[in-house]
Amino acid sequence: MRTDLEVANDFVHRWLALRKERRAHLGRQIPVAAVQVAALSHPDLAMRHFCLFLLDHYASDVSTDTFRRALRDPVASVREGALHGLACERCRHEDICVTDVVTDLVEILACDPNAEVRHKTVVALSRFLARDSRAGEAIARAAHHDPDTAIRYVAHPVADSGQPHHSGRKAALRDVRRAKRKEHELRARIHVFEAGKRLAREAAHGRDA
Repeated sequence: MRTDLEVANDFVHRWLALRKERRAHLGRQIPVAAVQVAALSHPDLAMRHFCLFLLDHYASDVSTDTFRRALRDPVASVREGALHGLACERCRHEDICVTDVVTDLVEILACDPNAEVRHKTVVALSRFLARDSRAGEAIARAAHHDPDTAIRYVAHPVADSGQPHHSGRKAALRDVRRAKRKEHELRARIHVFEAGKRLAREAAHGRDA
């Protein structure tokens, strides 16, 4: 009798071998229990991440507990996959439990050591702003206290406007660098302006003397 990991491995390889237009049909035959086990315990991080992807697309409604447990995976990219599976509503047929999801997301935003994961958590939480006040409160805390500059940068407008955030971390990092350059340029212009005023005062003082 094959193990769950062997069953999951076989399904993944069969799915990847198919053309894109045929994958959906095989996806409906997903061995859910085996793929859930592999998502949490497969020794290959790429396989854990891919199993979360498959569960998100083909068995999201019955995999919430798997997504929640995978949030504790030691690898950040796997936790990102779990985060998406937990918070994404597009592939679900049943309503998401907003209270449970927001509880998990608030904890991730406060505690996850990886900035990319926390950034994506801000994006995910912003989709629940109108449905759970804790989402806005958590984002407001991140806007002031997150150690990452880019996360504070994207969290501020979300907290202030109450509107969802959509841009990725790379765009946020570019925006932060651009804002810092503008700040430095402004400070340089102010320094030149103040120096010019000082020289003008010294010249006027010299003439008066």
